[in-house]
Amino acid sequence: MNQLKNIPAFKFVLLFIAGILIGTEYEIDIIYLISANVLLITLSTFLIYKYKIEIIKFIIISCLVISFGIFKANLDFFTLDENNISKIPNTERKSNYELIGIISELPDYDSSKIRFVLDSKTIVTRYDSVEVSGDVMVTIRKDRYSKINSQPPMLNVGDKISILGKLSDAYNSRNPGEFDYRNYLRLHDIYKTFLVFGYNNVEVLSKDNLGFFYQKVVYPAKVFALGNIDENMSGDQGAYLKGLVTGERSDLSKELKEAFINTGVMHLIAVSGLNVAYIIISITLILSLFRIPQLPRTIITILVLIFYCIFTGSPASIVRATIMGILFLVSLILERKTNFYNIVGVSALFILIYDSKQLFDPGFVLSFGAVISMVFFYERFEKLFVHKISEWELKGKKYIRYILVLFLTTLAAQIGTLPITATYFEKISFISLLANLVVVPLANIALAIGFFQIIAGVFSGFLSSIIAETNNFLLSFQLIFIKWCASFDIAYTEFYKFNLFNTVAYFVILISLLTATMKKLKFRLVLSFLIIASVFIYNVDFEKKLKVTFLDVGQGDCAIIHTPDDKTIVVDCGKKSMSYNSGERTIAPYLKRNGIKKIDLLILTHYHLDHVGGVKYLLENFEVDKIINNGQKHNSKTAKTIDNLIREKKISRIKIKSGNYVDGIEALRIYFFNTSSKENNSYSNFGKGDPNNESLVFKLKYKETDILFTGDIETGGERCLQRNYSEFLESDILKVAHHGSGSSSSIPFLVKNKPEYSVISVGMFNKFDHPSKIVLNRLENICSNILRTDLYGAVILESDGFNIDVIDWR
Repeated sequence: MNQLKNIPAFKFVLLFIAGILIGTEYEIDIIYLISANVLLITLSTFLIYKYKIEIIKFIIISCLVISFGIFKANLDFFTLDENNISKIPNTERKSNYELIGIISELPDYDSSKIRFVLDSKTIVTRYDSVEVSGDVMVTIRKDRYSKINSQPPMLNVGDKISILGKLSDAYNSRNPGEFDYRNYLRLHDIYKTFLVFGYNNVEVLSKDNLGFFYQKVVYPAKVFALGNIDENMSGDQGAYLKGLVTGERSDLSKELKEAFINTGVMHLIAVSGLNVAYIIISITLILSLFRIPQLPRTIITILVLIFYCIFTGSPASIVRATIMGILFLVSLILERKTNFYNIVGVSALFILIYDSKQLFDPGFVLSFGAVISMVFFYERFEKLFVHKISEWELKGKKYIRYILVLFLTTLAAQIGTLPITATYFEKISFISLLANLVVVPLANIALAIGFFQIIAGVFSGFLSSIIAETNNFLLSFQLIFIKWCASFDIAYTEFYKFNLFNTVAYFVILISLLTATMKKLKFRLVLSFLIIASVFIYNVDFEKKLKVTFLDVGQGDCAIIHTPDDKTIVVDCGKKSMSYNSGERTIAPYLKRNGIKKIDLLILTHYHLDHVGGVKYLLENFEVDKIINNGQKHNSKTAKTIDNLIREKKISRIKIKSGNYVDGIEALRIYFFNTSSKENNSYSNFGKGDPNNESLVFKLKYKETDILFTGDIETGGERCLQRNYSEFLESDILKVAHHGSGSSSSIPFLVKNKPEYSVISVGMFNKFDHPSKIVLNRLENICSNILRTDLYGAVILESDGFNIDVIDWR
């Protein structure tokens, strides 16, 4: 660690990061912060003057840097303009707001919608007109049922527009482990979303409202570059080249993105160091031909780098590479020796001082993590492997050396960023070393040709098309190879276990082993073993409680029950639509994140599509031991598909009658109150004709904790249950029937039930106005704690059999 003495910038950025982390957790009054720093400086000055203690100086400087980090984080995370649009309440259900603002980024068009960022200026509510500020993510959806103005409006960056629609907060993560869109937008200073339904609700008020540099230079250049690629290439090849040159990823298909992730080459479409290196080399060569002196040549190169950084939208990776490139060029002018870690430290400081929120941006973490690990770990690999090749007596050793260097550089970058990529993509690619070995050199060539193609297009479209045709072949080969690599079953594995503790342990083990000398190797191996053991102990759940998770699957139902003896029961499987399958998008990821590969019991309360929409996906991708349904035969296509899959996979079905129970699980028993059998249909108001009242109703009893699942039963079914089960209906937790519909949850039924907690599984802004205000009032009147998935996302309850805890998973 003696090297730390020579890298002050790197030390300072670590201290500054520590301050930011503290500042994001605690909002500290600026007066207190300044007062503490003044007191600290006064005390330190006295101690240094009086006792000449050098360590005091270091401690004081460190405290000041940390304090500045706290101050900057408080400023960026907790301070907003008085008129910021985030302070405007969301639009009420049956009303609209008018929003006026300026389009600040190029609009993204597809067949059914337009998306862009709007710099808001004025908002008109039903009560008032307010001047506002701040960015808003706008989505304009096509009205498929309207014949009026069905063509999308031609919107351009800099247009001042008026739009009519709904203002709302962005979705946060709805279930544990899911992507937090709200947090993502806030990291980019976007605090609201605005949904416009129908192109006729958009009006362009004026054009060219941005500053001259952006309106007349940056965006025209970007439009030209993207247009040149669109004109000369199509499909995946064009989308890939856009990613290489501009970092634009919106045209990449879902399948192509998956292939890039599965093969570990997603970094190729993040503009970064290689782009900057090409610019420095190209500008230097061109200006050298004209005998431009070094100083003006360097200034011109720096200006081009800054322009390219702005041109690409200034993502963290290109900002980092640009600053490092500028520092390198300046060091050549000053004839000063550069230190890699100092350059990295200064680059990170510049970015974080400008915007401390970037610390939590995956692009920032991946970019700096990759470049540091490439240098740090490659230095170790070089000593162990690369130097030994020079001792070989072999003609082709320089080619072997080149391949080995490329392989080890890729390995160094990947082992250093593994926890980050695994956390972000929830996958670990095994084939990435092979894929990068082939694709990276070809991508470098394609990037250089892509730059040349766009520059040539300024002078000759014909010349640009010839260059593009050559590049098209190269890009096509890369994509074919990437898809081929991704097609192997062993290409990747899904991985969900990198929490903060595991990540720290991973890096401690990795660094300790790679920096060990032969003398210390034995000790460090023992230390690594102890760390691995502690990780195992940390990740084991020794409490063994009953855990019930009511997932947010929109306007549908799904509950995951994890028993103390590690059995998994799934109750209903959510909904399915043209754009969303709850089995694929929500339930399966949740099960995988929790290490669940087998469903021991699948209970289907009834065959409505909002309860069985995800069943097919789960049956195809998970081992299911047993299934219980309501016993009713259904002729729908969905029901037939499910029944065929059950037979095909030879899954055991348990026939349930009213009064039956299922046990065999530690201290847990499930009592079934009704099915759609004849005996139940004989009850009044609980007949065959009402499919909701055919729902399977059951009570899960774990020691002294009772949970009642009611499917979609309505008032008639509730009367039947009251008459036949009376006091046995009393429970601690009630899964409220039919998403809180007013046709269920009658007063007599709730009085019999008397739940401490009432869980309502319901979708945000659903068209049925669920949950009913009447039902909510009834639940409040019996003093039940209401937990709604539309408000809180997934609802997680844990019980030791006596006490119930509501888990705040966010």
